[in-house]
Amino acid sequence: MNERSDAAGTTSATKTASLRQMRALSHPTRMRILSMMDDRKARTVGDIAAAIGESAGTVSYHLHRLEQAGLVEHGPSPDGDARKSCWKASQRGIRLDIDPDAIDPTVSEALIRATRLQHRQALERYGCEAASLPDEWREAALDTQSTISLTSDEFRSMTDELLDVIDRWTAISGQHGDGDGSERIMMAVNAFRYLP
Repeated sequence: MNERSDAAGTTSATKTASLRQMRALSHPTRMRILSMMDDRKARTVGDIAAAIGESAGTVSYHLHRLEQAGLVEHGPSPDGDARKSCWKASQRGIRLDIDPDAIDPTVSEALIRATRLQHRQALERYGCEAASLPDEWREAALDTQSTISLTSDEFRSMTDELLDVIDRWTAISGQHGDGDGSERIMMAVNAFRYLP
């Protein structure tokens, strides 16, 4: 199965992850940290730790591992305080093309597990907080599942069309900036041969 996952908000400047970057992202905490990072605005270790419910020491450790992989870098403090440890994404987004036949199976399995765990946890957080969100955000949300019958060629065509739609909206996402009313949206699409 060839899986695509974005570890940060992607745009046309999105690059495909290297094996070293995939190894770094195979830990769920690092994947969650990178998913909340932005290449335009640095965040303090304390802010990241509070947002994900981890200690500052744990977050610092994972940020250094992400830095070694070229995924994050030190950035200026939002309030100008040079004593604070601040980090930002090294690029606008990264695409994970997880092909178990093309990379180390141990890395691909860990990365797939981390991606799926991140999705489940994000969906649970959304479920717990959805009632507190404005109506327009709740009404736009989608959670659907279907089991349909297609030939392998039709299945490939459908997958390609879905990826085109995601790419189009990802490009639109890259045009947004602070204060324009945009919010982070998680998309998770799975399509596979159903085995009852």
